[in-house]
Amino acid sequence: MSNPSDQNKAWKLKEQGDENQYAQRKDQELLATLRAQMERDAKEAASRTDKDFEGGYGGQEDLEDRYATTSGEH
Repeated sequence: MSNPSDQNKAWKLKEQGDENQYAQRKDQELLATLRAQMERDAKEAASRTDKDFEGGYGGQEDLEDRYATTSGEH
């Protein structure tokens, strides 16, 4: 018959292995979630920069130039 302390050590090692596998699986799930979120954010940022949101001269072409000279020079 095997020594009870040997059985206890074996059980402890098995439990530690199971815990490590669980922790690694959870870490992988978290990393996959973070990668997916980063990809979504990158796609959203890219779609925003593709649009010409300012238009023309920064959207200010209708504003008067208060500092222009009377001859129209700047």
